Amino acid sequence: MNHARIAQQALHYRNCMVADSYTAGRFNPAAVANVAVECGDPTIDSAIRRIATAWVRGGLDVDAITEPWSGELVDQIFTKDPTLLDAIDDIIRTVHRVQFSRPRPLSRPRRVAPARPMHGLAARSQPFA
Repeated sequence: MNHARIAQQALHYRNCMVADSYTAGRFNPAAVANVAVECGDPTIDSAIRRIATAWVRGGLDVDAITEPWSGELVDQIFTKDPTLLDAIDDIIRTVHRVQFSRPRPLSRPRRVAPARPMHGLAARSQPFA
């Protein structure tokens, strides 16, 4: 299974549920899905796994998961298990965190290492044999 394609279809499905035509036209699910898969975050892997498992248990064709999602069966799967929408939202939140979060506020100065070792072990000049 292609995780990027599954994530793309999941993001597109979710976007169609919540977005107006203006927002839908500006959202690129393929680009977001690629970032999601490339970042290798376990949250995204888990979300894709939950979606794929529900898809198979719902009796849908395994190959159809990478095609555009539509139809009553797809809607029933998401209605029966609302945590699947949470899984898609986990993908979105994680991508947002990966792309836009900073390890420290820009206003804080960079932390500088102390000038001297904090204990005797760090002062050894030769590694252990």
